[in-house]
Amino acid sequence: MLFSYNWLEEFVDDLGDVRELADRLTITGTEIEGVEDLSGGISGIVTAEVLTVEPHPNADKLSLCDVKTAETELKIVCGAKNMRPGDKVVLAVHGARLPGGFKIKRSKIRGVESNGMMCSEVELGIAKESAGIMILPQDTPVGLDALDVLGLKDFVLDAGITPNRPDLLSMRGLAREVATVTGKTLTFKAASVEESGANIDELITVSIDDNTPCARYSVRVIEGVRVGPTPDYIVRRLETNGLRSVNNVVDITNYVLLELGQPLHAFDLDRIKGAKIVVRNANAGETIKTIDNVERNLAESICVIADESSPVAVAGVMGGKSSEVGEATTRVLLESAYFEPTSVRRASKKLSLSSDSSYRFERGVDIETVTVALDRAAALILEIAGGGAAKGRVDIYPEKFEAKPILFRPVRAESLLGIPVDPKEVGLTFTSLGMRVTGKKESGNTVLEVVPPSYRRDILIEEDLLEEAARLFGYDNIPTTLPVAGIMPGGVSPMLGIKKRITELLSGAGLAETLNYTFVSKDEFAVTGSEGAPAIEIMNPLSEELSVMRRSLMPSLLECLRRNIQVNNTDVALFEVAPVFTSNAGAQEQECEDPTDRLPTQQWKVAGVLYGARHALTWNQPKEAVDFYDIKGIVERVLKGVGVKAPMRLGPVGESDARFFHPGKSASMKLGASSAGLFGEVHPDIQSRYGLSKPAYVFELDIETLSDLSTGKRKYRPLARYPGSARDVAIIVDSTVPYADILSLIDKIDTKLIDNVDLFDVYCGSEIPEGKRSVALRINYRSLEGTLKQAEVESVHSKIQGELTSRFGAEIRGQGS
Repeated sequence: MLFSYNWLEEFVDDLGDVRELADRLTITGTEIEGVEDLSGGISGIVTAEVLTVEPHPNADKLSLCDVKTAETELKIVCGAKNMRPGDKVVLAVHGARLPGGFKIKRSKIRGVESNGMMCSEVELGIAKESAGIMILPQDTPVGLDALDVLGLKDFVLDAGITPNRPDLLSMRGLAREVATVTGKTLTFKAASVEESGANIDELITVSIDDNTPCARYSVRVIEGVRVGPTPDYIVRRLETNGLRSVNNVVDITNYVLLELGQPLHAFDLDRIKGAKIVVRNANAGETIKTIDNVERNLAESICVIADESSPVAVAGVMGGKSSEVGEATTRVLLESAYFEPTSVRRASKKLSLSSDSSYRFERGVDIETVTVALDRAAALILEIAGGGAAKGRVDIYPEKFEAKPILFRPVRAESLLGIPVDPKEVGLTFTSLGMRVTGKKESGNTVLEVVPPSYRRDILIEEDLLEEAARLFGYDNIPTTLPVAGIMPGGVSPMLGIKKRITELLSGAGLAETLNYTFVSKDEFAVTGSEGAPAIEIMNPLSEELSVMRRSLMPSLLECLRRNIQVNNTDVALFEVAPVFTSNAGAQEQECEDPTDRLPTQQWKVAGVLYGARHALTWNQPKEAVDFYDIKGIVERVLKGVGVKAPMRLGPVGESDARFFHPGKSASMKLGASSAGLFGEVHPDIQSRYGLSKPAYVFELDIETLSDLSTGKRKYRPLARYPGSARDVAIIVDSTVPYADILSLIDKIDTKLIDNVDLFDVYCGSEIPEGKRSVALRINYRSLEGTLKQAEVESVHSKIQGELTSRFGAEIRGQGS
């Protein structure tokens, strides 16, 4: 925001050098990004009066003028034609300097000596174009320094105001800060309004509907107003801040906005139907044409100012065209209010409409300045536009602002800042910031009870007060000391370690890692999980496509697959490691001792997708498509790589995931007693949804479960020194007997001699009874202590056959060596 140095001096006297002030503000937390000298290097220009205007004797397009200054009369040759005798002008005399380093010299123009130059706005650098020389008001005295008259003997400070300091978005706000950092006195006197008209209750009725985001609403009525041009000093100050002049009434509301930081709006009272104002939320289907001539549709969440029939303004954002103040306006309804920041921010975003008012309301204005600004604007309107103010004002303020006291402990401040903190001095600092301070004793130490002012909504806790004390003491005055801390070796948390290991395993298997948004569309959210399950919706989504938190990584991977196929990349292997989120909707409805129980649950998952050819196109590999066992192999690779020893048991996918997976080519996975994930072929309906012409295979695993079951350490054994021996066994068992149970049984019989077990054949045919299957296993035996004897192998092998028969009712088909 831009701040006039001269305007600041109206609040705080004798500010000294502007650049020293800028440095002081910056070092105490209010960054001044630049200082501009409005004079632009101009010097030697004065106000003067044109006495005569005659044609140049030697040039038809030039004029010869007699111009009077306070000291003398000068002959001036001029090319403009818009001046008349008696006009007051800006004269650059001999030796004057204009923008760009242009120096004025006495010279002859077509044989006639000219002793200076009458200036236009363009030549003074205050406008991009002009119709001729600049004509000053008739009552301008002659001989004054034109820089003072034009308001150019000033500096503009460009301050970068952070979002947490909306109190600095005004001249008075920055002046408060300036007074504190310089130790000077702030001067501000609230305006008084001379009331001479009828009682305001006879002219307007105002109400605020229930559940409307408006904490305070105030109005005044001024009758007999003459809408017209605005005084130059107001226009210049508005233009310095990038605001164009409209008319005296509107300009005064903008002027007070800059001065006090409180947005105001002026309505033409005669255009308010029923002389009634209602602050309410918009009704379904309502529209409003705003003063920028755009017809806007209003959502029901948008707060509006309405008359008895329709909205006349979007609260806190912009007024309506139907009630704006114009040349014919004689009765003005002046509004000042406090609208909730979130409401204004939401309305501004929905309407894609921003204004100087919404910028301030979104950050939070001072609720106690509402009537101060209202009276200031009313007094200026009476002074500049005339008229009479109605007796009284409407001020609906149902819940008065009351700041909560904050306890400030100087002893704690000393321990955090590392400097002595004197309770008396820091109390004076807080007082200079407008806070109420009361000292008391607590456990033998002085503590301060501090009540922040209404305009400092950013001060909520003791640490905020500590920050204020530190910045005003001066961060540069706090000595630099090295922290005293023990040096401890760093480490990787188990969760971070397993995520890193999984990434390495999948990358090593040829899958490419993806990174997707945590947000998805509602349609994509519904692809997985239980139908109708509540989604976690984003309050201010970037778009409808990113409006809810995802509960599975698989839809995002299928979307990545779809985009790859669109660019003709048809052989795809992708994975993602990321969190998913599920709603605790049930906990929301219950009384929970711990508030975190009501928060959504976050779980870390890893998911992958395979699609297309198993191998890249090459001469020595068959062209085969990936299948169920490829995705199963990826899952097994992950489990083995992270050191999961718990037996894997597969079963059908749950009812909530049945819509996503092919019913005959998918599985849910348990590790021991823990559900760990699922994998398989994507359901044909889902394939069609994503435009897939071939089957896609996906998996999703719960990383937290893997972390809990991971051993974390790998055990190594020496290379075998003695030969092994293999035995085959083929058994006929019920088709319902899981292979994992068979493997688990064999492992438990004799772990010292059984090296490993391989499944090499599964057969269901004419020789196998219905409901049965033949499973052929190769069992490798080996001893680390010596060469196995045949009797040892036969003993263990016979035991295995017996256990298989007794446990599963298996029929032994044959054996070999």
